[in-house]
Amino acid sequence: MAENPFSEATRLMARGRIKAAFHRFFEAAKAGDSRAQLNVGYLYDTGHGVARSRTSALAWYRKAVRGGEAAAANNIGTVYRDEGRLRLAVRWFEKSAAMGDKDALLEVARLYAGPLEEPVQARKVLARVRDSKRASAGSRKEAAQLLRKLEQRQR
Repeated sequence: MAENPFSEATRLMARGRIKAAFHRFFEAAKAGDSRAQLNVGYLYDTGHGVARSRTSALAWYRKAVRGGEAAAANNIGTVYRDEGRLRLAVRWFEKSAAMGDKDALLEVARLYAGPLEEPVQARKVLARVRDSKRASAGSRKEAAQLLRKLEQRQR
C-alpha cells in the first residue's frame, strides 16, 4: 500500500528533508488535507524548504482554519502580533481558543497585560486560563503567575 502524501511528508520532515516534505505537504494541502495546509502555511511562514512568503503563509493558514485547525488560527495571530497589529492578533488568538486551543488565551492575556495596557481585561482572561481544564498545565501555571503580578501592581 502506498504511503499517503501527509504521512510521507511527516516522515521526510523527521529526516530533515524539508524541501521534499514541502512538496508532499503541498500535494496533500491542494487535495484538502487541513493538517497539510497548516504545515504548508508554516513552511511558507518560516521559509523552511521554500521561499518565505507572508501572503502564501496566511492564505494556507486560512484554508487550514476553515478545515478546523485551531493551530492555524493561532499562527495567524502570531503573524499579526509580530507585525504589531495587536487587535487583529487578539481576534485570531480568540478564534483559536474558540476552536479548542485554550492555550491561545494566554497570548490574548499577554497582549492585554503588555502592549495593549488593559489590565482589567488581562486579569479576566488570565483567570479563564488559570481555571481552564483544557489549557495545558504550563499555561495554567503561567496564567496564575501573571495574574499575581498584575494584582501586585494594582496595590
